[in-house]
Amino acid sequence: MAACLGKAWQAQLRKAGIPFSAPKVRVAYGDRIKTACGVYRPGDTFGLYCQKNRTVYLMVTEYGITGEVDSPQMLESLSIGYGYHVQRLIGVLAQEARVAKKLSKAKALALSSRVSLQNICFVGAFVGSVWDSLDNSKKSGHKSFVNRHTMESDVEGNGTTKNRIYWLGRGFDAQSPGACNTFEAPASRVA
Repeated sequence: MAACLGKAWQAQLRKAGIPFSAPKVRVAYGDRIKTACGVYRPGDTFGLYCQKNRTVYLMVTEYGITGEVDSPQMLESLSIGYGYHVQRLIGVLAQEARVAKKLSKAKALALSSRVSLQNICFVGAFVGSVWDSLDNSKKSGHKSFVNRHTMESDVEGNGTTKNRIYWLGRGFDAQSPGACNTFEAPASRVA
């Protein structure tokens, strides 16, 4: 799937005239995963993008790999990490870091939500574009894939559950990162 993500994002960045380089991808299994960005305890299946070494860490648990065909958690986790790498390549993460230093805590969290929601939209765009090739039907699969996020709670700086579902579905339906401009969206869509 990392190779597929690389081909998809390379084509998108080439269209925009932006140089592409793939992140490293490391698959790790265990209770404590050492990364260049610290030690983590994986939840279900958890992806982490570490800017320090431009690596996506895919932290796999036994629970996380069950039902992958019907509920592609590993694919989603890999796509999230890859999306943050793309945001680094296009300058979004650097711009967020520069701007956030000058903002109040509330405004910095609002900016973080826009970045996070753009990433989840990127995930939806990629997963939507490959969904049929994974032997899923868009009609039923889309609903189960997107609605799985209704179980998540709101986390400051990541957008509300309602908005995460909206942006994931928007990307999935469009199958294009062009649908993911959270920076032009009204505040109600990126809260």
